Amino acid sequence: MTLPRYFLNIRRHGVLIRDEEGDDVPDAAAARVLALETLREMLRLPHVYGPPCEWKRNVFVITDEAGTVLEEVPYDVLL
Repeated sequence: MTLPRYFLNIRRHGVLIRDEEGDDVPDAAAARVLALETLREMLRLPHVYGPPCEWKRNVFVITDEAGTVLEEVPYDVLL
């Protein structure tokens, strides 16, 4: 069985940066979990992603394969 593909696009300063690869996960809820796990990893690695104050206004825009926006997850949801 093939899993659907979801995309964690990023809206930064009003500009949408598309996730060209996406991730195969079971459903939209799993895509949200992936977004939150990614944010936790970013918080642990400020030397890679920069200090959170510089990116906390960004938003993950989760879309499905058709490009439909399913959810928006603000980066500051964990701050």
